Amino acid sequence: MSHARKDTFTLGQLAKRVGLARSSVLHYESVGLLAPYARSPAGYRLYGEPELDRLLTIRRLRESGLALADIRIILSPSDESDLRGGTGPMAILEKRLLGLTQEVERIRTQQRLIAHLLAAPDIRNRRQQWDKASWVALLRRAGFDEEAMHLWHVEFERENPDEHANFLTLLGLNPAEVAEIQCWSKAEAKSD
Repeated sequence: MSHARKDTFTLGQLAKRVGLARSSVLHYESVGLLAPYARSPAGYRLYGEPELDRLLTIRRLRESGLALADIRIILSPSDESDLRGGTGPMAILEKRLLGLTQEVERIRTQQRLIAHLLAAPDIRNRRQQWDKASWVALLRRAGFDEEAMHLWHVEFERENPDEHANFLTLLGLNPAEVAEIQCWSKAEAKSD
């Protein structure tokens, strides 16, 4: 049976072109997300540009964290997915976006907690001394921007003003700098 297309790929060629393992492509076939357009006389699966495009879409959707069941809905014909009432492609993508937002917030909360732990006296006494530059560099590497660092000071001041002052002093800040940071931290903590 000859269904030759301009650009035809075998399973291995397709997998390599998309950057997936052959087993992943076969798995997507087994769950009905992808199908070869034909088989060669020797029985090899043959794929064309449409299958390549579909596999690239599947890979992008997987990289976004979507489950195969959700991908199946997203890739199904629009009339079929529109009948699902709130579980169509838009609803699935919106739900994933909101879920990622919640995950990011959870991770940011964990970052703030770890930053507080690093500033805790019992931890501080067991490690190298920090200075302001190395502390700011650590927080930046952890993804803190100016606003997040500002919020960190506000939370630390609210929870334990004395330890906040001690920590700032250990970073090498002079008394005037410590007082200034504590002043705006207290003011913002009260406005919350």
